[in-house]
Amino acid sequence: MTYTGYSAYNRVATAIDSKEVILVKLLDGTVRFVQVARAAIEAGNLRIKGENISKVVAIITELDSALDREIGGNLAENLSLLYQYILGRLTKANLKNDSQILVEVENLLLPIKEGFTEALKQLTSEVSSDHVQQQSDSPADQKGLCIAA
Repeated sequence: MTYTGYSAYNRVATAIDSKEVILVKLLDGTVRFVQVARAAIEAGNLRIKGENISKVVAIITELDSALDREIGGNLAENLSLLYQYILGRLTKANLKNDSQILVEVENLLLPIKEGFTEALKQLTSEVSSDHVQQQSDSPADQKGLCIAA
């Protein structure tokens, strides 16, 4: 007997990333797009440069607007200021076709990306250890998700 509803749910559930994974993927994208834009400037391809800088601007703008300033406090405010600085530098790099400014932007983005990547690893590790602990508990103590399909 095939449970198509349950199977479809599992396929979708495994395909959907958590907000933390999405954040790391977005930051990976910003670094990659900056690198492509820098290479495009050096190759004289202004269209590719502009497209990739625009992608970085869009991502950084979204990341800035998604900051929870109430919960994040000073950290969120400082990150917002850094995002605003990066946006200004991207604008200048785009206007002046300056690949060195893009090197600076990449050097600013890398520690942010690495920090969130490390935080995701720690979060994943904690969730995994919690899951192992729950499996070792008696069945009455286990918490889980019940799916009716």
